[in-house]
Amino acid sequence: MTLAVELIAISKVYGRKKAVDCLSLKVPRGSILGFLGPNGAGKTTTIKLMLGLLRPDEGEGRILGLDMVRDTVGVRRNIGYVAEVQQMYGYMTVQELLGFCRPFYSRWNEKLVAGYLDMFQLPLGEKVKNLSKGMKTQLALVTALAPDPELLILDEPTSGLDPLSRQEFLRIILEEISVQGRTVFFSSHQLQDVERVADHVAIIDHGKLLAVKPLDELKATGKKIRVVFQHEPGIDFLSWPGVREVNRQGNAYLLAVDNYLPETLGRLQEYPHFTLEVIDQNLEEIFLDKIREERK
Repeated sequence: MTLAVELIAISKVYGRKKAVDCLSLKVPRGSILGFLGPNGAGKTTTIKLMLGLLRPDEGEGRILGLDMVRDTVGVRRNIGYVAEVQQMYGYMTVQELLGFCRPFYSRWNEKLVAGYLDMFQLPLGEKVKNLSKGMKTQLALVTALAPDPELLILDEPTSGLDPLSRQEFLRIILEEISVQGRTVFFSSHQLQDVERVADHVAIIDHGKLLAVKPLDELKATGKKIRVVFQHEPGIDFLSWPGVREVNRQGNAYLLAVDNYLPETLGRLQEYPHFTLEVIDQNLEEIFLDKIREERK
């Protein structure tokens, strides 16, 4: 497996707080990774470490085969970056900003830029400061993609966008960028957005990686079982392999199960019951379960 990102036990400390805590992560080339975590989880700090804007206090990392500390210039040359808040020269027009950025990149793709400008209908003569948030995000995406980067890093790119702009942004990620074989590192609070486009998911909290799996595998293993017994079984379900949480809902037990779904179902079927059903979970439900479990 060829990796676009390989982080090995990286840590970043601010005072007494570990913003990133011995985090190891592998991202295959050509994949779209959803990087998830609550506010203050360490997502943006991790991204800044990858971009060479911060140096890790411990650990090491390779981005597109390059050392992220020793070869920051080479790393940035091959990365497109869209931040949550667009820091662009507001006094420039759209055309002036693109002209300003062009000389910094040897692989500036004029044809691609023209195509996206036409798609977004961005007004070339308008000053950047007068653009809507959606247009600024679209312009940031154009400048990020113009150098034909191998890796695109998106840090909360759809925050504050209206539903139509969000859908258009995600369509481009899904239909345009992924088809080109680029790797996308997508950090977002909008879990439904991540679920729509990502094929891998990593979950972080308090700087620690809680899970990293292909999305299909995460959803296939993160199930819940609802069972209503004919008689109270008096079982310590939490002692069963794979059962990580048990809740009562009236007469029903709700079991959160990882990896051991067929085995757990088989054991439950041995007890007389009225109802026994498997409940699928979406990414948001799985994410919240992981965070709650970590914070107990």
